[in-house]
Amino acid sequence: MATRFSQMIGVTRSAFAKQGAFDGFTDIDAPFHIDPHLLRSAKTREIKGSHIRLKNYFTKLITLLEASSAPNDRFFREVVKQLQFKELKNMHLGYSRSASAGSGIGKGLSEAIALTAKELVDQGIKNPELFELVGLLEEGVGADRISDMVVRIILPDLLAYSQRVAAKLKVRTREFRNLGVMYKVPVNINDNKPVIIVPKEILRHLPIALDWQDVDLVCEYNEALRLRLNALIGETWKEAQKKHKKSEIRDALLHNPEAMRDLIYLYLGKKGGQYDFDRDPEGLLSWADIAERFTAAYPLSLGRFQLTSPANVLKCVTEICEHFSALVENNGLNELLYDGARLKHERFAQLLFYGIADSYCRSNNLDLNREPNAGHGPVDFKISRGYNARVTVEVKYSSNSALARGYGKQLPDYNLAEKTTYSIYLILQTSNSNRSIKAIEMSSGKAMRQGQRAPKVIVVDARRKPSASKKK
Repeated sequence: MATRFSQMIGVTRSAFAKQGAFDGFTDIDAPFHIDPHLLRSAKTREIKGSHIRLKNYFTKLITLLEASSAPNDRFFREVVKQLQFKELKNMHLGYSRSASAGSGIGKGLSEAIALTAKELVDQGIKNPELFELVGLLEEGVGADRISDMVVRIILPDLLAYSQRVAAKLKVRTREFRNLGVMYKVPVNINDNKPVIIVPKEILRHLPIALDWQDVDLVCEYNEALRLRLNALIGETWKEAQKKHKKSEIRDALLHNPEAMRDLIYLYLGKKGGQYDFDRDPEGLLSWADIAERFTAAYPLSLGRFQLTSPANVLKCVTEICEHFSALVENNGLNELLYDGARLKHERFAQLLFYGIADSYCRSNNLDLNREPNAGHGPVDFKISRGYNARVTVEVKYSSNSALARGYGKQLPDYNLAEKTTYSIYLILQTSNSNRSIKAIEMSSGKAMRQGQRAPKVIVVDARRKPSASKKK
């Protein structure tokens, strides 16, 4: 099962939680990121000054850009150098597939950011916060790279926090040197490597500078701003993100510096609360606890499956899928797919299925291993006893607009796959419409009639059931 950070350093989850530390997973993607916007309101002793540290760093870059007269002079080259951030291992924030490193910012991307920043500075926009908005303007800059950038700049503060947490919890430590200062930080009890701990209060599911899908800019400020932004990006930022590339939005803003100033003003004024870890509305962490609870309450015996052939592996995984179906349809698991009236993201269902399948395999001592990309769409299982036998389970909501298209793309690839590779398309019916499901079933039937291989389709009714009181 997924390993928590607290388990990794050898303490209880409750003790870890008391320190305000983020207790994510070491080996499963939980997309939380350090949001620079949240540094402004941080209460953690060591992080209180992180916003100033970040602002000072970017202010120095703006000073260099003001002094630069050409993209190849020493001032500009220094900015490019200062905007390069290597991947920092030991973070375990959970936003990379390896769960131990992010993406970093290399020379090419740092040059692109520097050129955009230089254009803005030359237009008189010298707010240091413009560097926090690069995710809106530059292709290839997402939440992971923004988080990496911030981590590198405020690393002394994070190390000081990690050192205090380690001392408070009395855990084993290792020395970690940064900028000539030595820190004693927690250590991974499994591999003896240092671990950097992050306070929950500076984490969000998506940094506020990228999470503007629900912000209708035309309703936020005055008529002048409304008209200006309408002319640039349409009625809403959400629609602009759908219809235009970042480069198009960037070019529009660069040619309208007043709009860019307004955008920065909006960013500075927008409230950004930390993720609600207690309620966990997206189920980004709770899926593991739910899986453990349900597998304990509804055990599944898989002992009869002797995993000696690819066909037996398929039968075993099919049994897990069908049991998962029963939990959803008959044992109330469907209710947990919702946060109030809102259906949680499909990713929650994928992780939940992974957690349940993994728990049943462990409890039955089956040598059924997950692939490293669990939780990124397909959930892969393979047996490793000297030959290749793999079953891929892809979990999707019926409300996913790409449901039928995704299955259609799978068919030709699956037909060419090794005979030891099998695939299951596990569809959770989340809406009353079954048009896409019927299209998939027709496509599957047609392929098999033509003598082709086709992924096995399992449909699970995940719709909410009316309560007994409403039935009356």
